[in-house]
Amino acid sequence: MKSTHNIYLRERNRSILALLLIVPITSIGALFSTTIAPGTIGQGIAIYCGIWLLVFPLWWQVSVERQQLQLKVALDGWVVGVILGLLMFGTILGSYWFAGRYWLNIADIRARVTQMGMNIPLMVFGFGTFQTLVNSLIEEYVWRWFVYRHCARLWTQEQAVWISAGFFTLHHIILLAAYCDDWRLVVVGSIAVFVAGVLWARCAKIYHSLLPCYLSHLAADLALQIASWHILLG
Repeated sequence: MKSTHNIYLRERNRSILALLLIVPITSIGALFSTTIAPGTIGQGIAIYCGIWLLVFPLWWQVSVERQQLQLKVALDGWVVGVILGLLMFGTILGSYWFAGRYWLNIADIRARVTQMGMNIPLMVFGFGTFQTLVNSLIEEYVWRWFVYRHCARLWTQEQAVWISAGFFTLHHIILLAAYCDDWRLVVVGSIAVFVAGVLWARCAKIYHSLLPCYLSHLAADLALQIASWHILLG
């Protein structure tokens, strides 16, 4: 009994450390790239944070958890992912077209993006394509495969759904605050991100697969990129 309790405590402590070493990283990257040092330095730090997010979970799985990496493609839940993605796609574009574009200070956003050196059309399309196809997968791998799993060791699975979604929302609040002058947009956008995080974490919990999360996340990011292209390129 004592040995089992010690193993339980050791796993909990590992999960606490794992969360401390990954959850703040996206917020640090967002702060430096948008507020503290926008430009080359901030983008460099953001890239370093992105590399950490990609490498750290793999390193932790192999070196700390002592588990082999296995690539499994599970098709469970893909229909739900497609339906959820279509709903998100329509909701995001509809919200932008009928309300968001009137609330946003487009001139200010363009000035901030120019300050970051990200206003070249080819770069805008390239970055948008990367965000849609690759970054959405990386975020699911980080937040649903790694962060949710460690949250589930510290709390119940249902609590882990909500807590991991809260962690996922933090850096989005920073990004929204950096680009939106209207506090209503920051609040509404943050709530939308949190709800999406809850839905994706619940999909991961139910289907034990990242595919439904990725498909719907990809559709949501595509809608966001279409709105971004409209804002930045007219």
